[in-house]
Amino acid sequence: MLILAFSAVFLPAAMIGQSIHIVDVSLSSLGATPSSYSAFSEVASRFDVMAVDGVRDAGGVEKVLAGMDEGWEAAVSRGGSFGFLYCKRVQMVKELGMYPAKKDFAQPPYGAQFRLAGNRFALNIVLCHVEQKDLKSRAAEIAGLSSVYRYFENLTGNRGITLLLAAGLGDDREKAAQLLMAREDVMLLKASGRVFASAALRWRIEKAGIGASTPPTAYVILRTGK
Repeated sequence: MLILAFSAVFLPAAMIGQSIHIVDVSLSSLGATPSSYSAFSEVASRFDVMAVDGVRDAGGVEKVLAGMDEGWEAAVSRGGSFGFLYCKRVQMVKELGMYPAKKDFAQPPYGAQFRLAGNRFALNIVLCHVEQKDLKSRAAEIAGLSSVYRYFENLTGNRGITLLLAAGLGDDREKAAQLLMAREDVMLLKASGRVFASAALRWRIEKAGIGASTPPTAYVILRTGK
């Protein structure tokens, strides 16, 4: 969905406080112009973490960051395909890096762990993009998403704290869901269509959906506890 007139993503008052607001966008969804970077900055300002894929321009994330208030920081994957912007409410606990089996993906997935400042709850956010066009390679990337999820969960103690944001699925979304959810410890956030979460996070998830904005955004809100 692409809404051409910019409109803000509004969050209900009940969703502020001890929760973390995460938005998933693709920089490739708009042309790389000064006005488009301003649109991304405007969307980011309404959330705590912006997860970004489609970073075709090596400085794209920094250009979005330039339009933000002080206190925002950024991290970009090696090679520049993915990145995160996060506000001063959020700490990056650790950069988890890129998925090591790089040959399995045209764009190796990238992850980091975050938490709200002063809060013990930590959350992994992993960015993936199914890039391949030919059917065989595409099927292999989709099948590999389950291994990506397991890798980042194993890396952080198998605590059931991972969000996997999988762009580029298109009509293969249901197939990806079947493979990822086979062991019943992963769920698909239906409203967003491309966000998968550890099933252990179910009680923390307050809302997930597609924002009425340009660029089109998938977002999720999680309770972090006291």
